[in-house]
Order: sequence, then C-alpha cells, then structure tokens
Amino acid sequence: MRKWIAMVMACLLVLGQVALAEIPDVSTLTDEELVQLAQDIQEEQDKRAQGGVSEPAEPAEITLQKGDKSEDVRRMQNRLIELNYLSGGADGDFGGKTEAAVKMFQQEAGLGVTGIADPETLNALYADDAPKAKVYNKLNYNDIARDPNTYEGQYFNFSGKVLQVMEGSSVGGTTTTVMRIATKGNYDNVVYVTYERPNEDKRILEDDRVTVYGVSDGLYTYTSTMGKSITLPKFTAEVVSFN
Repeated sequence: MRKWIAMVMACLLVLGQVALAEIPDVSTLTDEELVQLAQDIQEEQDKRAQGGVSEPAEPAEITLQKGDKSEDVRRMQNRLIELNYLSGGADGDFGGKTEAAVKMFQQEAGLGVTGIADPETLNALYADDAPKAKVYNKLNYNDIARDPNTYEGQYFNFSGKVLQVMEGSSVGGTTTTVMRIATKGNYDNVVYVTYERPNEDKRILEDDRVTVYGVSDGLYTYTSTMGKSITLPKFTAEVVSFN
C-alpha cells in the first residue's frame, strides 16, 4: 500500500498544477482506486506534455502581447497550433509569428485585429467553438503568374521586401495601403498587394521585410511613370506581419 501511496503522491507533485486542497486522502483508497487515480494523473500529464490542455480553468483575465515570455504565452501558442494558426513548437516567446497568428485568429473570430491577446481574444481562442484557420498555401510565383484564373480566390502566404508603398484614405479604423512586394531576392517576382491596415498597427515602409497572408485576386495592370504597362499577380492581404 505504501508503495502505491508514494507513487500517487509523486505523480501529484510532478503534475505541478494541482492545488494542495485537491489532493485526496489516499490512505482511505483501495488498491484498485489508487491504480485508477495514478492512471488518471498519468493521462493528464501526457495531455499537458502534448499541448492538449491549453484551456484555462477560469475565463482569461490577462493580456499577452509581442515581447512577452511566459507559460501563458506557451499555452496560447499550443492552442493556436491546435487551430492551425501557428506552425512549429510552442516556446513561450511572443514574437512576430505569434503576433501574426493572433491577428489571423482575430480576423476569423470577428474581433478587432490588433495582434494583442486581450481577455476577449483569449476567451474566444479557448472556446470549444473557436474557428480554425484557413489553409494558406505557399506562393508559387510562376504558376500563379502563368495561370492566374486557376488560383483566383485561393489563399496564399508569402514573404518579401516592400519595394513601394502608398497609403490612401482612412475609414472605419483602417487605412487603405497598396504595396509592391518582391517575393524573391530584392527586386524579383513582384506582386501587387492591397491591405486595409488597422490604424493601431505600425505603418509599412519601403524596404520593410514582411509576410503576407491573403487571397489571390488574379492580375492587376497599371501604367508606370515611364508610360509602360505592367501586369502583376494581385492579392488582398488579410494579415501583414513584419519579419
């Protein structure tokens, strides 16, 4: 009996997140009950190790943002991974990729797109009916430039250097932003991107390195300052993050 009691107590201590008040009086349990308790604790540990337990026991009352490093960030990252907004591992470091993932979730959930995980965002994220992410394919420039109609309306993500940026009117808390972005090297495989940038976000400047998540709109043709007609693949960005 003492062997089982020692094992159960060790499991409870390793779990690390069980309050002392929750520890049962194991001296009153039968051998079968002790075995079951140990199995239940092991299953809980396995779930947490795999990132399967990401939902707080109580409604979130914290705010997480870029630059934060904590267990709460790691828990949020695991949930973003589970919903396909974030790839890779959860390291507890709220960086640019995590900020972009939060923005994409906020977009899908109909929340203000700020990249800041406030209590409203976290509660929506941990909800059972939290929306899963769209599937954003990696951009193959040659394919989409050659046969744009096939890919129109599909979702893509790509990174590149901002060659030119122009800002238009500001309406409803966003500023219309138009960019030409080189997706290969410094000047090659250029795409035309429109983006309704939230006014609380930093402005996008020439030479910035960004990652875009958006939908293909076919081709866009415009006349350069030299009078030359230029046609580029066009995208409407849903989220733009700084690299």
